[in-house]
Amino acid sequence: MSDQDYTQEIIDFLGCECEVFRDLENDEQLIEKFNSYTEKGRTDGYIPVIILPSDILYEAFELALEDEGLDNTPGDIVKLRQSILTKADEVYVESFLADRLAEYGELHEGDDITGEFTEHEASHCFYSYYGCEGNKPAPVIILVKIPVKNPWEAAAWLPMGGFNDCPSPAQQVAVFRYWHAKYGAVPTVVTYDNWELELQKPPATPQTAEELAKEHFAFCYDRVMQGAQDRDTIRALAGELIHSTTWYFWWD
Repeated sequence: MSDQDYTQEIIDFLGCECEVFRDLENDEQLIEKFNSYTEKGRTDGYIPVIILPSDILYEAFELALEDEGLDNTPGDIVKLRQSILTKADEVYVESFLADRLAEYGELHEGDDITGEFTEHEASHCFYSYYGCEGNKPAPVIILVKIPVKNPWEAAAWLPMGGFNDCPSPAQQVAVFRYWHAKYGAVPTVVTYDNWELELQKPPATPQTAEELAKEHFAFCYDRVMQGAQDRDTIRALAGELIHSTTWYFWWD
């Protein structure tokens, strides 16, 4: 399947207004449009999400339908979203994150995964849509206006996950809703194995940042275990999260 084919398949799956960007030299135009849509969406009832399209991402959408015994039709896609949202209501987020944190703690019993707090430069930009070389955006990017008022519902419209340690779409919806209440966090960028969120109320103290870092680790194991050498413990991650207005998650 060519990039043009799977890009169109993703657009058809979403069934709402999308804009395709090709061969950008930098992300200025994309971010300018994203910020404009973010502002307009507050009154017009939609949220913008940046998508890095791929055949793997589209396959994830198809698998989500198959898991529910649904077909790739507009009516069944709506049923899929409703099913994900219903399942999300059954997720008790604090227990979900606590259980995963305990599981990972047992996995690394005897290792110092807590570490020491060291403040790092805060993050205020997105990364996932850059190509492998990292010097310019990927050749094709989609900017979609998802017609929902609740930003956490984006994970039901873009159902990736459920592989390895990546939470299911329903679990993602529940956690994003929880973080939206606490931090004003909004899903902003998705790929087949990434989510990035933008937030309004980042933690401002080492204590609150450490609690958040534990949640990030529970939600995304690789956020710590495959982090940079100086950010491969919970407190080192907390030193990055303090004052940061963007969050990055990646699952192998």
